[in-house]
Amino acid sequence: MTNRHINPQRRPLLERLPLAALLAIILLLGAIGSALAADLTPDEKKILCQDRPTCAVVAVSDAGTGAKGERLRIADLVFGLADIPNYFPEEGCRSTDAALEAMDQMDGGREIWLLAEGDQPVKLLPLCNDGYGSAMMGFDDITIADNRLTHTQGGGSAWRWTENKTFQLSPLALIAEDSCSYHNAAPNTGAFMAVDRRTLEARAYAPAPRDDWSDAEIGCPMPAVDFQKPLEPQPSSDTVAAYAVPVPFDLGASALPEGTTLGTCGLSLRSDGSQGFLIHGKPATGEDAAELRVIGESTRSLLIQIRDPLAATAAKAAAGKSWIKAPHVEIWTAAEGELFDGDASAGPERSYFQIGITLDGKVETGMGKMPSLPSVSTWPGKDELGHDVTVLRLAWEDEAALVYGVGVVYSQAKDGKQQRLVSNAPIQKNKPLFLPGMWHNSADESGVPGGVCEFSGESHQLDL
Repeated sequence: MTNRHINPQRRPLLERLPLAALLAIILLLGAIGSALAADLTPDEKKILCQDRPTCAVVAVSDAGTGAKGERLRIADLVFGLADIPNYFPEEGCRSTDAALEAMDQMDGGREIWLLAEGDQPVKLLPLCNDGYGSAMMGFDDITIADNRLTHTQGGGSAWRWTENKTFQLSPLALIAEDSCSYHNAAPNTGAFMAVDRRTLEARAYAPAPRDDWSDAEIGCPMPAVDFQKPLEPQPSSDTVAAYAVPVPFDLGASALPEGTTLGTCGLSLRSDGSQGFLIHGKPATGEDAAELRVIGESTRSLLIQIRDPLAATAAKAAAGKSWIKAPHVEIWTAAEGELFDGDASAGPERSYFQIGITLDGKVETGMGKMPSLPSVSTWPGKDELGHDVTVLRLAWEDEAALVYGVGVVYSQAKDGKQQRLVSNAPIQKNKPLFLPGMWHNSADESGVPGGVCEFSGESHQLDL
């Protein structure tokens, strides 16, 4: 495994080395770089450098073998300021460890290329470390393993952030990403999101609620993420977790046509407890299990599909009673105060709001007073197994209605009573411990594809 970044925390050691030792290290690295660069043929170098005279091949690294047994290599290039592309800041970049150390050695950026035997080279990553924020702590790490490349990037100011993206090199695909962001003076602000880019499953993590934040650590939760196992609502004593609602399409996409149903695209919650968190009641058994599927159409619109074999008879049994006793969807949202109002160490104060939507589309007010209520439209449909489903579209006029997190709950009823609740978020005693933000499946800057939701043939069903 190869890692090509000197961590900023290790820089003081370099500054303490004698000049002779530094020169020896530089000469050794230069010799290694020359040997690695020899792996490029003249034709390959011509394609990669593209008549840019300042092109320097920093390293060519083995990346194992591809799906067809082809040899894979990764080339790391750095350019002089004279060859900086017009999409980078004209003042330049800091692409080398020496530039990061000196902070005044600007260059024309960095490029990471994939060389797969038998194919044309592919530019994976154009990089320009301009500090990535006013703190000037930006960095790019490239880690290479067998048929894998992981790009780690970080920066920020008072708000710090780090992102990891993992690419499968053959066939080329973006397969995983995670991100961390936090305020460096508020421990309650740490947020970590991990995403399987093939299935679009997104898991969000945050610090667990506590009464005293004075001794809490600054930063993000760092959970062990395993998408092959169900998510625990509280993976550790100081961390809570939730399933984030995915937004599969670009933010500017138009509303999906009426009649759309959700197949393998979207977050699935099941009342038998196999998917999502059962926050009330006992798991449904056998044929009685209900399933909710949900996606975000946009930052202010949700598409929710319900399959509940008990719904029709349960709705009749609840006629004339409280909506809570009827089958319904619950939506939780939040509003956030200023960062340092009140107890600064605890982070921003957050208020939670709850509404209920019965399967005929009627909106009911639950806990708190949601600042704006959604409009609701409904339509019937069939799932991939031919089961009857009800689809609800919830659309808010307020662009910020869902920005501080979204909780989606299905309440399954029977005989005029609420039987069980299944949720994407940890909720205790009718109060969220944490509401995750929605995850947006934006096209990666590299252009490398991940999972995509599409309609299946002539049907209106969305599938991966």
